[in-house]
Amino acid sequence: MIKCKHCGQMVDDTALFCPKCGQPIEKLSGTTVPPTPEQPSGQQTSNYGQQVPPYKQQQAPNYGQQVPPYQQQQAPNYGQQVPPYQQQQAPNYGQKQNYSTAPNGMRMRNMDMMEACKLFWTKYATFDGRARRAEYWWSCLMLFVINFLLGWTFIIPLATIIPSIAISVRRLHDIGKSGWYYLLCLVPIVGQILLIIWFCQEGNIGRNEYGEDPKYF
Repeated sequence: MIKCKHCGQMVDDTALFCPKCGQPIEKLSGTTVPPTPEQPSGQQTSNYGQQVPPYKQQQAPNYGQQVPPYQQQQAPNYGQQVPPYQQQQAPNYGQKQNYSTAPNGMRMRNMDMMEACKLFWTKYATFDGRARRAEYWWSCLMLFVINFLLGWTFIIPLATIIPSIAISVRRLHDIGKSGWYYLLCLVPIVGQILLIIWFCQEGNIGRNEYGEDPKYF
């Protein structure tokens, strides 16, 4: 093997022209170029002077250079108060909501028997305000069960006569009527039937002269 003096390409001793540059090969007697040792497998020669693809280029750290706002990383705000509009509330899985959506599209407060019975005793002698249908009829069911279990004696009606009148007056307030209409219960049959019809009516939606709406909000 000899080396072309024009381009440095290694050519065979018997070649007359360089296969790379096409120049004639000048052979010097007694001068041979030793063959280039082969590199071991797995080692690559360094590509000095060769262009590196963009996806392989490594960018130097931009010390002292201003980073655009969209590339800036914010440190976590440990111990800092987060504004209410940024706070994320965890979903209330398993928790009972105290309201539901009524067919008319309004939000309606939910009321079960336990809550109605609690209001019956906590408002023992409260004649002001309003009482919705659920509160009244759940309380009537409670009194019926108590009388059925303990026997139909005069002690239970005597102990519950004041809260029974109070919740009846509040039920009349809910439909926009005065509590004095409860005296119609003294009228045999006709007065009692009229009161039952009124107690089954839907209360006034929104605030009336007797107070806030206990059902819708």
